[in-house]
Amino acid sequence: MKYIQRSLLILFSMVFLCMICPKTISASEVSTEASSTETSSTETSSTETPSEESTQPDTNTTEEVKDGGMVESLSVSISKKGFRPSKENYLRIKSYINTGYQLSDVRLRIYNKKGKYVFQKKFKNTYGGFLDYKWNGKTSKKNAAGLAAKKYVKNGTYTVEIYVTPKNPNIPKSTKTYKFKVSSKAASGKAGLSAAKTVPIFTGNAKVDYMAEKICKSAGIKSSQSESEKVRLIYHWMTINQKHVHYYEGGNFKTYYKLKSSTKKINKYKKASDKRYKKGKIIYNYDTALAYEQWCMERRIGVCTDHAAIFKILCNHVGIEAGICSGYYLNRNGTKAGHSWNYAIVDGETYYYDVDVEIQNYGKGQGDYYWYQKNRTDAEKTHEFHSEE
Repeated sequence: MKYIQRSLLILFSMVFLCMICPKTISASEVSTEASSTETSSTETSSTETPSEESTQPDTNTTEEVKDGGMVESLSVSISKKGFRPSKENYLRIKSYINTGYQLSDVRLRIYNKKGKYVFQKKFKNTYGGFLDYKWNGKTSKKNAAGLAAKKYVKNGTYTVEIYVTPKNPNIPKSTKTYKFKVSSKAASGKAGLSAAKTVPIFTGNAKVDYMAEKICKSAGIKSSQSESEKVRLIYHWMTINQKHVHYYEGGNFKTYYKLKSSTKKINKYKKASDKRYKKGKIIYNYDTALAYEQWCMERRIGVCTDHAAIFKILCNHVGIEAGICSGYYLNRNGTKAGHSWNYAIVDGETYYYDVDVEIQNYGKGQGDYYWYQKNRTDAEKTHEFHSEE
């Protein structure tokens, strides 16, 4: 009964949170050492307030503008040699925007060294959330630099700016900037994606992130390893440690991380993570659906939806872009069943992973890594894709 009650509680809580929580800002469209500008002070000036099409970053206006403010974080995935605009390469811009449920307009701009924006993207009437944008290095139409549209920008120093304008005029505007360089010395194409230093994405839930850190260390993951090696270690750890269990049917399950008695350690970890977050070293996505995997992570059990979510948590934790696929698993007897699995982008290539099926069949003669790192064509032989998130 207590497991049924837990499932109902989670269901009702998720419905409530979906009603009030800001959604991820949907978006899709690259430097040497970069730095994030962040202060807690509010700056004002006697100069005229820039218009919507101002060419300069809006950091000094007659209106109150908070440097940071609603823009909690801003980071860019970039290689040591910089970003080289080219086919199949892009600059990954991540930001978490906390509007406090205030309807707002969000603007993303890329400025050149002269303070003229070469690219602009607007998100109207949003409540904020996790912004994950992929800029291909091309100029936008009617840019302030007077450049031809849809052309790759030239070498030089550029600045990413996130600017938030609340609909409520009594609430200060917010901004955050991030400098980077475009260089022809950097790798191009998929090699550029592979060379870019990715920014880890944490859930923002202290207990889940703490367990993810413990798991990744237990799996033997190190920062010096390649993306492919990190994903392989995560996949293998889950295969031999997670169990496919219909926990909602009841039962007594062992806990592995003793969260209740580790409060001090978790709080210490959270404090350190918050510092990294403010410096743009990591990103919080505050994904409530992932946070609900705390119970299964602590017990190392779950079904396909849980294992797909945990795989995503662990990959994101070490800077690997990963997501969840939903649809059907195609059985050999011609039937199919609702199912969830994963995709991950490794060295610029998208691959698919079904760790839950691996967990269920591990030790039954099929061997390890049977459902590991498939291309789309191979994955579709046994999976019917409906969505990828």
